[in-house]
Amino acid sequence: MINKLLILVFSVPLLISFLIGGQTGIDFTKYHNPQEINKFLNDLVKSNKGISRLHKIADTPGRNKVYILEIGDQVKMKKKTVPGILVTANFDGINSLSSEASLFLINELIKSKEKRNNFTWYILPVGNPDAAWRYFKKPLHEDSGNNKPVNDDKDEMTDEDGVEDLNGDGVITMMRVKDPEGRFLSIPGNKKLMKKADWVKGEKGVYKLYSEGIDNDGDGKYNEDGPGGVDISVNFPHLFKPFTKKGGDWPGSEAEVFGLFKFVFSHDDIAMTMNYGNTNFCMIPPQGGRKSQVDMAKIKVPERMGKFMGIDTDRTYSMKEIMEIVKKVVPAGFEVTESMVASFMGLGAVVNPIKGDLKFYEKISEDYKEYLKKIKLDAKRLDPKKAKDGSFELWSYYHLGLPTFSMDFWTLPKVEKKKKDENAITADKLEKMTKEEFLALGKEKIEKFLKSVNAPKNIKAEFLINGVKNGVMTPKKMAGFMKNMKKPEDNSAGTPEETAVIDFSEKKLGGKGFIDWKPFDHPTLGEVEIGGIGPLSKITPPPSMIGDLVGKQVPFIFELVKKLPLIKISDVKVIDKGAGVYKIKGWIENTGFLPYPTEMGKKNGRISNVIVTLSGKGIKLLEGKKRSIIKSIGGNGTKLVEWLIFSSDPTSVKIKSETRIASSDSKTINVGGKK
Repeated sequence: MINKLLILVFSVPLLISFLIGGQTGIDFTKYHNPQEINKFLNDLVKSNKGISRLHKIADTPGRNKVYILEIGDQVKMKKKTVPGILVTANFDGINSLSSEASLFLINELIKSKEKRNNFTWYILPVGNPDAAWRYFKKPLHEDSGNNKPVNDDKDEMTDEDGVEDLNGDGVITMMRVKDPEGRFLSIPGNKKLMKKADWVKGEKGVYKLYSEGIDNDGDGKYNEDGPGGVDISVNFPHLFKPFTKKGGDWPGSEAEVFGLFKFVFSHDDIAMTMNYGNTNFCMIPPQGGRKSQVDMAKIKVPERMGKFMGIDTDRTYSMKEIMEIVKKVVPAGFEVTESMVASFMGLGAVVNPIKGDLKFYEKISEDYKEYLKKIKLDAKRLDPKKAKDGSFELWSYYHLGLPTFSMDFWTLPKVEKKKKDENAITADKLEKMTKEEFLALGKEKIEKFLKSVNAPKNIKAEFLINGVKNGVMTPKKMAGFMKNMKKPEDNSAGTPEETAVIDFSEKKLGGKGFIDWKPFDHPTLGEVEIGGIGPLSKITPPPSMIGDLVGKQVPFIFELVKKLPLIKISDVKVIDKGAGVYKIKGWIENTGFLPYPTEMGKKNGRISNVIVTLSGKGIKLLEGKKRSIIKSIGGNGTKLVEWLIFSSDPTSVKIKSETRIASSDSKTINVGGKK
């Protein structure tokens, strides 16, 4: 009896936890560390063997395992017949919320057969587990590097000068120390915040800033070579920056990234990618504006290529001109693209999204914003970050040519600006004033107006008053001058991000998001103050918000996958030409919203073509091809394939369309009557 009672006592909490978390038994009231996530993945596969499989893609320098979880009805099939969706998360290791979002997605897929139907899902919950561990250890420190030893300061030692929690508050912040050579000063309107002194404005620096710690190696620098190596989030090929401290030696130099490369290129069923992190391609389409290293309107052709093409290498050509020349010299039937020519000539990478793709991104952005309104998460917040050079998102779009999306789930709420004084003087009001109305304002109001429009310090109220009295100046002329002046910066509370941190800290974190500056006796710097914005407070909401944020936003991915290209044989017609000759017409349709492939996929040539085949017993092909190639079909578009065949007897003909990432289809038709 006692044993049964004990079993009941211990099993009820477990049962409640199981019911709250769904079939996977995970809850979303806390952040999970990499070890907990990996245990969850292993346990899930053990209890869901028919629909899940675990792929280990890397061992990190910190001895953590990086896994991709596969979910779907075809996990045991080597060659999949349905499209694959790759979802990645937390490549920078400091965005714990993104990992929780991936776990929520896993939870939804395991619970619902309908949601995992027709796709194979590949989910990487923690792209940078070494860095992700730092959220769960003391002192709390924000660093995206994995645990690979890197000699940042290039001396005789490695990782010898890291940060220290000098004041014992459990977090690593900043130190400010007064110094004649200091380059920073407190913001006038908020002494908590610091900014660089602008000498053009006559500002003089007061402080030097350091991360919290000591000079361990005695080289006069502070915390310049601590543990924490390569930032996985910028170790991907597209626009990779060499010779940086955190980017790695070369693209894919890290096991975490190289392992993902091998996985992606061995799974050619992947039709779309989604990254959970700091960017949001669902909300804001991939941004252009990057400057190419080469002017495609003025290309200088290398001498070796000039000889081959028989052209003058002393002048410049547009890419269009070069393409026309190249097409004349390549063998018949050989296809060349701009990206192939650019690569062969060493002209560099495509750096901006193609306009044709931006059309579908803009439509999805509209849909996503409407979706946010419905789930009541459309409150004003800080904009998501832009994709970094060397990021997964850029690699996926530019190199893989796939529809690439991302979500950030949370940024700090915007702080509403104080309402403007409706009685305040503006340039527009000034323009309409008479001489008498202006003079009636008085010196005090005019001084206030001059300050609000950033007027030069040598322009005083008395100067303007006298000018108007003497007829030298009119209010209308003054308004014209004022409109052209640069608006003053609002330094009352710092940048929008800094203002948002302090506001959110006070309202939701009990002041823990910003650590007030407090004096400390530093062993080498003397009297310093330690404080500043708390680590991770700009990107990590409290655990109490996790469930609502991911629970409402993650399901949008199920709307996205409905928009993927889907290739079908929409119609087939047979025309009897007489004497056993038949004309066959097959319409191959993309019933999805997204094009097949993307414009970038067409440009880089990586995505396989749609292959349409015709087969049947006793038929002779007179016109057309047994294997017809369709290179692209636009969203909701159709392409016609035609054949002319001969058959002396009634027979059946099979038409089949095949592609790994947009499904396959087939139709069998009778020719010459029923067999």
